[in-house]
Amino acid sequence: MKNCIFLSFLSFLPLSMMAYGGQLTIPEGVLLSSGVQPEFVAKFAFFIALLLLWTTLVGKILKMILHIPIIAGQIIAGVFLGPSFFNIKSLSIFAMPFEVFDRATGVLYSIASSDIFIIFVLLLSSAFTVPYLLWIAGHETDIKDMLKVGFTAVTAGVLGVMIPVFSVVLFLFYCLGSYFSLVQSIGLGLIFAATSVSIPIAMLFAREKMHLRSSKATLGAAIVDDILSIILLSIFFICLQSGFFGEPQDLIVFSSEHTRGIVEAIVYMLVSFAVIALFGYFIIPPLVRLLKDKSQTHLISSVANGIMFLYFAFAELVGHLAGITGAYFAGFFHRMGDNRHTAEKVISPFVNAILLPIFLASIGLQVNIQLLSSYQWIIVVLLTVVAIFSKVASCYVSSFLSNILGRRKKNRWRSVDSYLFGSSMSARGEVGLVIATILNGAQVISYQHYIIAVVVIVLTTIISPIMLSVGFYWLDKVEKKEGVEYKDIIVNVGLFDVIGTTQMFNIIVGRVERSDLFKNSIIRFSEGRRIANLEEHNVKIIYSPDDGIVFEGNERDIKKILKIVKSSIMSDVERIS
Repeated sequence: MKNCIFLSFLSFLPLSMMAYGGQLTIPEGVLLSSGVQPEFVAKFAFFIALLLLWTTLVGKILKMILHIPIIAGQIIAGVFLGPSFFNIKSLSIFAMPFEVFDRATGVLYSIASSDIFIIFVLLLSSAFTVPYLLWIAGHETDIKDMLKVGFTAVTAGVLGVMIPVFSVVLFLFYCLGSYFSLVQSIGLGLIFAATSVSIPIAMLFAREKMHLRSSKATLGAAIVDDILSIILLSIFFICLQSGFFGEPQDLIVFSSEHTRGIVEAIVYMLVSFAVIALFGYFIIPPLVRLLKDKSQTHLISSVANGIMFLYFAFAELVGHLAGITGAYFAGFFHRMGDNRHTAEKVISPFVNAILLPIFLASIGLQVNIQLLSSYQWIIVVLLTVVAIFSKVASCYVSSFLSNILGRRKKNRWRSVDSYLFGSSMSARGEVGLVIATILNGAQVISYQHYIIAVVVIVLTTIISPIMLSVGFYWLDKVEKKEGVEYKDIIVNVGLFDVIGTTQMFNIIVGRVERSDLFKNSIIRFSEGRRIANLEEHNVKIIYSPDDGIVFEGNERDIKKILKIVKSSIMSDVERIS
């Protein structure tokens, strides 16, 4: 595992760097003594600027015109910049060599500037974006919420991992065994195990469908399958390291310290999990509370960052687990002490505005779809069908079991509910891309397989919203026929020109958090929106640059919130007068 980043870097280095025995021969200290020229720094800044602006622009245009989700649009933007079409690294301004001179030997070393830029982007994605995404996922995991959504969501989360993995392995290894080995089939199965909840949730918010039971179950099920996918990835690497599938050196490059028996490896993993859990439960929450009590709130996000990287490194280097496992649990335990979500409010905007677009663009930069043959495109289409069908099937099975075991007939899952549930779970995204990047860097899957995986992920993110649209049309017909009415309401209070809509959103959320009636709000960021989720109540407060401030959920609780905010503002106004 810990060689995967280094291996992915080597694939971008030109032969002119004179590698010997897998190690670069540039003498120690030469790069540092040569320094960095201002012109080189300016070119790098220009490279990052193009990456950010291009992915943001193309992602937005594709969303507006073709209704393609932002995450898929930004990957497509990266594909256009990569070797598939424009090949940005071949531009003369970026292809100019970066030269370092070894005064001791008189040797001049030359590296293409674009290779260094791409290496930095890969390092930034591997060491920053990937841990941050999993930290946020862990921070948003709430055991209470998982218990509330109950049996159906948990069952769908477990089956939503197992069924796709088995379906992909059966399809690839047993139907296309000449092209995919068992290890590669399992690796691709793990890539399609996790759901990207951000994509369907963004559409559910836009279509005002978050009050649906299927929408709430999607949140819980997505949490379960994310956790299970990460754990299975760690177990998969342990099996590889122990030689469970054959000789380790025939499958992946491991250091000698990684090679151990399967029993010893599992025991080692369990001990590492115990250390992570004990430190996380007894150290992280008290430390965060101490900072708040000592009026050092501004340090909470810095401490959260440090612990996240510490957990990421510990899981990878000491525990021999996937580094993302450590990052996930760092966020999970941080949440216990940071009920105001101070760190997440600082980290999320930075990740969404800068790191995530660069990460998605870097995926596209590594993909050359022109290398796919007609046969491989057929595999892409069939694999997309398998990936989507397996998720929908898992949700149908879980809802069917819920109906059999459920006591009240009122809460029975209808076919349309199961379909919406499955459609919401079909999209793959960040976690799948992270796993694909790790497996490709570790040489578990080939470059061709990596391209296939990325293309399938993009297709599922495009198809899932289309499936949801069909489901909403079906739902409207069913509700008209049944005369169903929901107690949940949607209140749009609009834009605030004088005080500012963003400021008013902050005032509302701040006043709600200080109230004894409403506590523990989670702020999420999705495609320009800010969403405050009141965990203990069925209420969401949404800020949208276009629509203003929108309240969704229980009518009684929304009226209480509006009354609290209004009385607070009136009290402040009276004090001024």
